[in-house]
Amino acid sequence: MKEEIQYITTNQDPEIKIRVAKFSSKKEEYSSREIVLIPGWLSGIDNYSPLAKALTNYGNVSIYEPRGFGKSITPHKKGLFTPKEYSKELAVVLESLEMEDRNFTIFGGCSGGFQAMDYYLNSKGPKPNALALISPEEKIKIPFWLPVLGWIPSFIMGFIQKLIIVFYGLYLKIRRTKESQNVNWATERMKVNDNWCMRRYVLEFTILYDIRDRQKEIDVPLIMFVGEEDYFVDPDVSKKFLHNPDSEIITLKTTQHRIQKGNEEEIANKTNEFLEKIEI
Repeated sequence: MKEEIQYITTNQDPEIKIRVAKFSSKKEEYSSREIVLIPGWLSGIDNYSPLAKALTNYGNVSIYEPRGFGKSITPHKKGLFTPKEYSKELAVVLESLEMEDRNFTIFGGCSGGFQAMDYYLNSKGPKPNALALISPEEKIKIPFWLPVLGWIPSFIMGFIQKLIIVFYGLYLKIRRTKESQNVNWATERMKVNDNWCMRRYVLEFTILYDIRDRQKEIDVPLIMFVGEEDYFVDPDVSKKFLHNPDSEIITLKTTQHRIQKGNEEEIANKTNEFLEKIEI
Protein backbone atom coordinates (compact mmCIF):
# COMPACT_ATOMS: atom_id res chain seq x y z
CA MET A 1 0.00 0.00 0.00
CA LYS A 2 1.42 3.38 -1.03
CA GLU A 3 0.81 6.28 1.30
CA GLU A 4 -0.05 9.81 0.19
CA ILE A 5 2.49 12.32 1.52
CA GLN A 6 1.69 15.98 2.02
CA TYR A 7 3.21 18.94 3.88
CA ILE A 8 1.09 21.25 6.02
CA THR A 9 2.28 24.72 6.97
CA THR A 10 1.51 25.09 10.67
CA ASN A 11 3.36 28.37 11.30
CA GLN A 12 4.24 31.26 9.01
CA ASP A 13 6.90 33.20 10.93
CA PRO A 14 9.11 31.31 11.38
CA GLU A 15 7.89 28.90 8.70
CA ILE A 16 7.19 25.39 9.92
CA LYS A 17 6.02 22.62 7.60
CA ILE A 18 5.13 19.25 9.00
CA ARG A 19 4.78 16.04 7.05
CA VAL A 20 1.66 13.87 6.98
CA ALA A 21 1.22 10.41 5.44
CA LYS A 22 -2.32 9.31 4.59
CA PHE A 23 -3.36 5.67 4.24
CA SER A 24 -6.85 4.72 3.01
CA SER A 25 -8.98 2.06 4.67
CA LYS A 26 -8.73 -1.39 3.07
CA LYS A 27 -12.36 -2.13 3.83
CA GLU A 28 -15.41 -0.15 2.78
CA GLU A 29 -17.19 -0.82 6.07
CA TYR A 30 -14.53 1.22 7.91
CA SER A 31 -14.13 3.97 5.32
CA SER A 32 -15.72 6.59 7.59
CA ARG A 33 -13.47 5.85 10.58
CA GLU A 34 -10.53 8.26 10.94
CA ILE A 35 -7.40 7.58 13.01
CA VAL A 36 -4.60 10.13 13.47
CA LEU A 37 -1.33 8.48 14.48
CA ILE A 38 1.41 10.44 16.32
CA PRO A 39 4.89 8.85 16.48
CA GLY A 40 7.02 8.86 19.62
CA TRP A 41 10.31 10.70 20.19
CA LEU A 42 12.95 10.02 17.51
CA SER A 43 10.37 8.19 15.39
CA GLY A 44 8.66 9.29 12.21
CA ILE A 45 6.45 8.12 9.39
CA ASP A 46 8.84 5.33 8.45
CA ASN A 47 8.79 3.82 11.94
CA TYR A 48 5.01 3.94 12.32
CA SER A 49 4.00 2.91 8.80
CA PRO A 50 3.76 -0.81 9.76
CA LEU A 51 1.28 0.07 12.51
CA ALA A 52 -0.61 2.44 10.20
CA LYS A 53 -0.93 -0.29 7.56
CA ALA A 54 -2.24 -2.75 10.15
CA LEU A 55 -4.77 -0.16 11.32
CA THR A 56 -6.02 0.36 7.73
CA ASN A 57 -7.88 -2.93 8.13
CA TYR A 58 -10.17 -0.88 10.36
CA GLY A 59 -10.09 2.71 9.10
CA ASN A 60 -8.33 5.55 7.33
CA VAL A 61 -5.03 6.46 9.00
CA SER A 62 -3.02 9.69 8.90
CA ILE A 63 0.46 9.77 10.45
CA TYR A 64 1.28 13.25 11.72
CA GLU A 65 5.03 13.87 11.99
CA PRO A 66 5.41 16.61 14.66
CA ARG A 67 7.75 19.56 14.17
CA GLY A 68 11.37 18.53 14.51
CA PHE A 69 10.54 14.86 13.87
CA GLY A 70 11.49 12.94 10.71
CA LYS A 71 11.41 15.16 7.64
CA SER A 72 9.24 17.93 9.03
CA ILE A 73 10.77 21.33 8.29
CA THR A 74 11.52 23.23 11.49
CA PRO A 75 13.88 26.17 12.18
CA HIS A 76 16.41 26.03 15.00
CA LYS A 77 14.72 28.42 17.38
CA LYS A 78 14.21 27.96 21.09
CA GLY A 79 10.67 28.09 22.41
CA LEU A 80 9.09 26.20 19.50
CA PHE A 81 9.02 22.81 21.24
CA THR A 82 6.80 23.31 24.29
CA PRO A 83 3.55 21.40 24.95
CA LYS A 84 1.63 24.59 24.14
CA GLU A 85 3.31 24.89 20.72
CA TYR A 86 2.66 21.25 19.86
CA SER A 87 -1.01 21.57 20.88
CA LYS A 88 -1.41 24.59 18.62
CA GLU A 89 0.26 22.69 15.80
CA LEU A 90 -1.92 19.59 16.17
CA ALA A 91 -5.04 21.76 16.03
CA VAL A 92 -3.88 23.19 12.69
CA VAL A 93 -3.11 19.71 11.37
CA LEU A 94 -6.51 18.31 12.36
CA GLU A 95 -8.31 21.25 10.77
CA SER A 96 -6.21 20.88 7.60
CA LEU A 97 -7.14 17.19 7.47
CA GLU A 98 -10.81 18.26 7.84
CA MET A 99 -11.29 16.27 11.02
CA GLU A 100 -14.65 17.01 12.60
CA ASP A 101 -15.16 17.38 16.33
CA ARG A 102 -15.66 13.97 18.04
CA ASN A 103 -15.42 12.14 14.71
CA PHE A 104 -11.84 10.85 14.80
CA THR A 105 -9.50 8.94 17.11
CA ILE A 106 -5.97 10.00 18.08
CA PHE A 107 -3.45 7.18 18.48
CA GLY A 108 -0.25 8.33 20.20
CA GLY A 109 2.89 6.28 20.62
CA CYS A 110 4.80 7.10 23.82
CA SER A 111 5.62 10.85 23.59
CA GLY A 112 2.99 11.04 20.84
CA GLY A 113 0.53 9.87 23.48
CA PHE A 114 1.71 12.62 25.82
CA GLN A 115 1.07 15.13 23.03
CA ALA A 116 -2.40 13.66 22.48
CA MET A 117 -3.38 13.97 26.14
CA ASP A 118 -1.95 17.47 26.50
CA TYR A 119 -3.80 18.49 23.35
CA TYR A 120 -7.09 17.11 24.66
CA LEU A 121 -6.71 18.99 27.95
CA ASN A 122 -5.41 22.31 26.67
CA SER A 123 -6.37 22.90 23.03
CA LYS A 124 -9.51 24.51 21.62
CA GLY A 125 -9.13 22.57 18.37
CA PRO A 126 -11.28 19.60 17.22
CA LYS A 127 -11.53 16.95 19.93
CA PRO A 128 -11.29 13.19 19.33
CA ASN A 129 -13.97 10.63 20.19
CA ALA A 130 -11.38 8.37 21.86
CA LEU A 131 -7.66 8.07 22.54
CA ALA A 132 -5.37 5.10 21.95
CA LEU A 133 -2.08 5.39 23.84
CA ILE A 134 1.17 3.44 23.97
CA SER A 135 2.87 3.61 27.40
CA PRO A 136 0.89 6.57 28.83
CA GLU A 137 2.54 8.83 31.41
CA GLU A 138 1.22 11.71 33.51
CA LYS A 139 4.65 13.27 34.00
CA ILE A 140 7.94 12.26 32.40
CA LYS A 141 10.61 11.42 34.96
CA ILE A 142 13.68 13.60 34.42
CA PRO A 143 16.99 13.91 36.31
CA PHE A 144 17.30 17.07 38.41
CA TRP A 145 20.16 18.37 36.25
CA LEU A 146 18.35 18.14 32.89
CA PRO A 147 16.96 21.73 32.85
CA VAL A 148 20.50 23.09 33.28
CA LEU A 149 21.52 21.59 29.93
CA GLY A 150 19.21 24.03 28.17
CA TRP A 151 21.63 26.85 28.94
CA ILE A 152 24.66 25.08 27.45
CA PRO A 153 25.70 26.13 23.89
CA SER A 154 24.42 23.74 21.22
CA PHE A 155 27.83 22.61 19.95
CA ILE A 156 28.79 21.55 23.48
CA MET A 157 25.43 19.87 24.00
CA GLY A 158 26.06 17.64 20.99
CA PHE A 159 29.18 16.28 22.71
CA ILE A 160 27.43 15.90 26.08
CA GLN A 161 24.57 14.08 24.39
CA LYS A 162 26.96 11.49 22.97
CA LEU A 163 28.54 10.95 26.39
CA ILE A 164 25.14 10.49 28.05
CA ILE A 165 24.10 7.91 25.46
CA VAL A 166 27.35 5.95 25.78
CA PHE A 167 27.29 5.82 29.58
CA TYR A 168 23.56 5.11 29.75
CA GLY A 169 23.96 2.26 27.26
CA LEU A 170 26.74 0.78 29.41
CA TYR A 171 24.62 1.15 32.53
CA LEU A 172 21.73 -0.76 30.94
CA LYS A 173 24.07 -3.53 29.80
CA ILE A 174 25.41 -3.85 33.33
CA ARG A 175 21.82 -4.06 34.57
CA ARG A 176 21.35 -6.81 31.95
CA THR A 177 18.20 -5.26 30.55
CA LYS A 178 17.35 -5.64 26.89
CA GLU A 179 16.58 -1.92 26.80
CA SER A 180 20.24 -1.32 25.93
CA GLN A 181 19.01 -2.22 22.42
CA ASN A 182 16.71 0.78 22.61
CA VAL A 183 19.71 3.04 23.30
CA ASN A 184 21.44 1.62 20.21
CA TRP A 185 18.28 2.32 18.20
CA ALA A 186 18.16 5.89 19.53
CA THR A 187 21.78 6.44 18.48
CA GLU A 188 20.95 5.42 14.91
CA ARG A 189 17.76 7.51 14.83
CA MET A 190 19.66 10.61 15.91
CA LYS A 191 21.66 10.29 12.70
CA VAL A 192 18.54 10.59 10.53
CA ASN A 193 16.57 13.11 12.61
CA ASP A 194 17.33 16.78 13.20
CA ASN A 195 19.43 16.30 16.32
CA TRP A 196 19.09 19.94 17.43
CA CYS A 197 15.30 19.73 17.34
CA MET A 198 15.24 16.41 19.15
CA ARG A 199 17.35 17.90 21.97
CA ARG A 200 15.07 20.93 22.20
CA TYR A 201 12.06 18.60 22.43
CA VAL A 202 13.64 16.97 25.48
CA LEU A 203 14.62 20.32 27.00
CA GLU A 204 11.24 21.96 26.42
CA PHE A 205 8.38 19.47 26.02
CA THR A 206 9.74 16.76 28.32
CA ILE A 207 10.42 19.15 31.18
CA LEU A 208 7.12 21.04 30.94
CA TYR A 209 4.70 18.17 30.22
CA ASP A 210 2.63 17.50 33.33
CA ILE A 211 -0.99 16.35 33.55
CA ARG A 212 -0.90 15.07 37.13
CA ASP A 213 -4.24 15.49 38.89
CA ARG A 214 -5.93 16.19 35.54
CA GLN A 215 -6.47 12.65 34.27
CA LYS A 216 -10.21 12.74 35.04
CA GLU A 217 -10.59 15.75 32.74
CA ILE A 218 -9.92 13.37 29.85
CA ASP A 219 -13.53 12.23 29.63
CA VAL A 220 -13.31 10.14 26.45
CA PRO A 221 -12.62 6.39 26.52
CA LEU A 222 -8.96 5.35 26.40
CA ILE A 223 -7.30 2.16 25.26
CA MET A 224 -3.77 1.87 26.62
CA PHE A 225 -1.06 -0.52 25.42
CA VAL A 226 1.73 -1.25 27.90
CA GLY A 227 4.72 -3.55 27.89
CA GLU A 228 4.82 -6.36 30.43
CA GLU A 229 8.35 -5.39 31.47
CA ASP A 230 8.89 -1.88 30.14
CA TYR A 231 12.08 -0.54 31.75
CA PHE A 232 11.29 3.12 30.99
CA VAL A 233 7.56 3.29 31.79
CA ASP A 234 5.93 1.54 34.75
CA PRO A 235 2.88 -0.32 33.34
CA ASP A 236 0.97 0.35 36.57
CA VAL A 237 0.98 4.09 35.81
CA SER A 238 -1.69 3.51 33.15
CA LYS A 239 -4.17 2.42 35.85
CA LYS A 240 -4.47 6.07 36.88
CA PHE A 241 -6.29 6.73 33.61
CA LEU A 242 -9.05 4.15 34.16
CA HIS A 243 -11.75 6.49 35.50
CA ASN A 244 -13.90 6.11 32.36
CA PRO A 245 -15.77 2.76 32.55
CA ASP A 246 -15.11 2.10 28.85
CA SER A 247 -11.34 2.58 29.17
CA GLU A 248 -9.07 -0.46 29.19
CA ILE A 249 -5.45 -1.58 29.38
CA ILE A 250 -3.86 -4.13 27.07
CA THR A 251 -0.62 -5.67 28.32
CA LEU A 252 1.73 -6.99 25.64
CA LYS A 253 4.36 -9.65 26.29
CA THR A 254 7.46 -7.61 25.51
CA THR A 255 10.39 -6.14 27.40
CA GLN A 256 10.93 -3.39 24.83
CA HIS A 257 9.80 0.21 25.32
CA ARG A 258 8.86 0.42 21.62
CA ILE A 259 6.16 -2.14 22.22
CA GLN A 260 4.43 -1.61 18.87
CA LYS A 261 7.37 -3.15 16.99
CA GLY A 262 6.38 -6.67 15.98
CA ASN A 263 2.98 -6.30 17.64
CA GLU A 264 1.28 -4.17 14.98
CA GLU A 265 -1.41 -6.67 14.04
CA GLU A 266 -2.37 -7.43 17.64
CA ILE A 267 -2.51 -3.71 18.49
CA ALA A 268 -4.67 -3.01 15.42
CA ASN A 269 -7.06 -5.86 16.25
CA LYS A 270 -7.41 -4.80 19.89
CA THR A 271 -7.93 -1.19 18.85
CA ASN A 272 -10.73 -2.21 16.51
CA GLU A 273 -12.41 -4.32 19.20
CA PHE A 274 -12.24 -1.32 21.54
CA LEU A 275 -13.67 1.12 18.96
CA GLU A 276 -16.48 -1.28 18.11
CA LYS A 277 -17.28 -1.72 21.79
CA ILE A 278 -17.72 2.03 22.23
CA GLU A 279 -19.61 2.17 18.89
CA ILE A 280 -17.07 4.13 16.83
